[in-house]
Amino acid sequence: MLRLDVIGILLSLFFLGPKNWRWSLAAAGVAWASTLLLLLVWKTDLVAYTMGGLFTHIELAEGSLVTLLAALAGPFVCYAVARLTVRRPMGEAGWWNQILPWSELENPMAGTFAKYALLAALFALFKAFS
Repeated sequence: MLRLDVIGILLSLFFLGPKNWRWSLAAAGVAWASTLLLLLVWKTDLVAYTMGGLFTHIELAEGSLVTLLAALAGPFVCYAVARLTVRRPMGEAGWWNQILPWSELENPMAGTFAKYALLAALFALFKAFS
């Protein structure tokens, strides 16, 4: 079952920074596409897939480790896109100065993709171990 969580996507836009909403939607789209491609290629028993931006939730028939690996596909690809565009996605200021939603990003595209990858991976880890 595939579902779309509009509230989760709107919260993702807020957490990633409302100023860079276009890049936030692009990061969510890249994560969605990469996760769907992984699930199609991997041929696993999908119970439910809820696309909610940072709050994407995947349920597989297999164990929690396999589910965690499938949930981390989107954040991994988003961080890979950020690293392929620039050497340091968060620039010279670093992560701590740019992780907040209202922070000014040195490189909006790469910074938003890197923030998406970090926050989505943290949520996937939280869901896997709770």
